[in-house]
Amino acid sequence: MISSCLAELPPLTLEIQRSPDGLWIMHLFDKRARCKVIMPPSEFNLDAAKQKALVSAQFYMRKYAGDPNWTPPTTVEWAEFSPREIIWET
Repeated sequence: MISSCLAELPPLTLEIQRSPDGLWIMHLFDKRARCKVIMPPSEFNLDAAKQKALVSAQFYMRKYAGDPNWTPPTTVEWAEFSPREIIWET
């Protein structure tokens, strides 16, 4: 079962993850501003979460990153995966 997705939309990286209650949450990483934006959980459907992530990225770039003409690419490749649980012991 997929629990995480990543997409590169320079200068942004989008990450969506399934939360324990089944909602998809989004993290937006802005490489230019060197910041991480955490969006609230909002979607139960993966495709809807991907679409919302793209809309949120466009809103962020236009309002906060100072690029009023930024639009996401027409096609976006999402890397879908389920991270392995790793226990770090020292």
